[in-house]
Amino acid sequence: MRNWLVAGTGPSLSDTVLFMLNPVKSWRHLAVGVSAFAAPGLVAVGLLGGGIHDERYEAKQIVVTPIGADGVRITEIVDNDFGTTERHGYQRLIPNDFGDPQDVVATAPYSADDLSVSNEGFNTRIRIGDANITHTGQHRYVLSYTLPNARISSGQLALDISDDQTELETGRLEIVVTGFELTNPLCNTGDFGDVGGCELVRDGDIYRVVIEPLRPHTYVTIGGTITAITEPVTVVAPALPERRKDNSTQWALGLGALGALAAGGGFLTARRLGRNEVAGASPADAAFAAGSAHLVADADLDDMATTEFEAPRGIRPWQGNMLLTERVGPDSVSAWFSDMIAQEYLALAGTSPQVLTRGPKADDAPPAFKDDIAKLFDVDGQLEMGKYQPKLGSLWNRVLSDQKKAATDSGWWKKFPPGTLAKFPTWIGVLVLLASGIVAVSVWQQWLRAWPIAILAAFAIPAAVAVNVYRPLLPVRSAEGSALALRAESFRRFLEASEGKHVDWAWKNGLLREYSAWAVALGAADAWGRAIASSTVPPQQASLYAMPLAVHTYRGDWTQAHTKPAPAGSSSGGGSSFSGGSSGGGGGGGSSSNW
Repeated sequence: MRNWLVAGTGPSLSDTVLFMLNPVKSWRHLAVGVSAFAAPGLVAVGLLGGGIHDERYEAKQIVVTPIGADGVRITEIVDNDFGTTERHGYQRLIPNDFGDPQDVVATAPYSADDLSVSNEGFNTRIRIGDANITHTGQHRYVLSYTLPNARISSGQLALDISDDQTELETGRLEIVVTGFELTNPLCNTGDFGDVGGCELVRDGDIYRVVIEPLRPHTYVTIGGTITAITEPVTVVAPALPERRKDNSTQWALGLGALGALAAGGGFLTARRLGRNEVAGASPADAAFAAGSAHLVADADLDDMATTEFEAPRGIRPWQGNMLLTERVGPDSVSAWFSDMIAQEYLALAGTSPQVLTRGPKADDAPPAFKDDIAKLFDVDGQLEMGKYQPKLGSLWNRVLSDQKKAATDSGWWKKFPPGTLAKFPTWIGVLVLLASGIVAVSVWQQWLRAWPIAILAAFAIPAAVAVNVYRPLLPVRSAEGSALALRAESFRRFLEASEGKHVDWAWKNGLLREYSAWAVALGAADAWGRAIASSTVPPQQASLYAMPLAVHTYRGDWTQAHTKPAPAGSSSGGGSSFSGGSSGGGGGGGSSSNW
């Protein structure tokens, strides 16, 4: 008989609000705390900060050796700096005028080195890297391939190293020719057809040219007359370029401190702006607005509450709900209906489903509510909970609207009464919105690696969260509002801590209905229901007199009864001349790029 008194179907206010006068619960602080570490965390995983670095080739070493009767073997060591651009790897596009590249071998010591070779007709595309993996920063790639028909048997070496399709700068290009004896070694660089600009000179058993830097879209061609083919010598690979220093740990710590400052500043600002008027010097004075007023924060007001056995005089339960939570919504309207049941203007019967009917004292209801009762039950005389009832939904919305107006007209708030939007001063909102907007644009434009943006994000993320999460602190109660809120909270603490003997006392004094409605309003319905179940009140009497609790116990049914269902189907939610006499006048070559 008493199971429905304690078997709630959804969370009550008491599940989420333990001390109602202090609206900043632990989850709000946790949310802001987590947001303060968002920027440092993104720095740690490499998604934020680190600085923006341009994509370029730090260095290339190209080694050319003879192979077979007419071919050349080319080995490229490429120190590739992707900067802050995400790339899969290195790519080479080679003209097939010296034959399709053969015996292609590639390695990448510090990144994915999957090899792909695709003949595209006039060109062969070579890719090193994995299409499912991207890299940023500095990486070395080693690529070797043979051009089988380089026509060295003609006695001329004319080899293009790079053409005007290479879009990135190369910091240092070193070309080494070994295994050849050359006369009139040549090097040409610049636009197509340019002569000179570099020198291929003999260095012991090799020929070498170094270009620092090689601008993008620049041809490089080497050549000379071959007088003999010799045994190639081993060419030492260049040392790795200096790695960029990783200062992410220091930056993460600094950004964490900035985030904590923004989060803490948001809380302290909201706490100060939302201080309530309190009269008198003692909790007793404050509860009855006796004495001169001063300002106290919500947490300090909460500390003034005691435990009071008597329900607040002069206000209804739904008003007590509004005073504590500083909101009007489903909970305050539910409290209103619970109070109507407690006063017997409405009645509930049954359990599954419950049925709402006129109460035995409906004729004694205030005139305005008499009309509402008449409209609710003008045909059937009852409404079944658990399914949409348009008339109940209409009344629910009208009560909600009336409560918003009542909050504004009550004089219990100096700023931001329930039903209005509490907001920080305009300048704070503009500052946070501007910072958040810049961060959002930076995400879109992929500027998050820039340290100024990282600094801004470290401030903007916790500041934006704090502005939203700490908004409940901003309403300011008047001295009268604080007094009534203190008395409501003091009574709530009594209901929350009640035992069976307290229920026995309320029943004997004709207060069980009223206290049950107050328990729903103040978020103590579960605790009060447990106290009823442990009392000596006869089961039939307990079910009858504690019926206001059913609005909480069967909350899901009430929600379905007043909420219009969504419509069906909707939801919530190179050149070919081999003279070697000018730039682009050789064969092979092609362009380098990243993919």
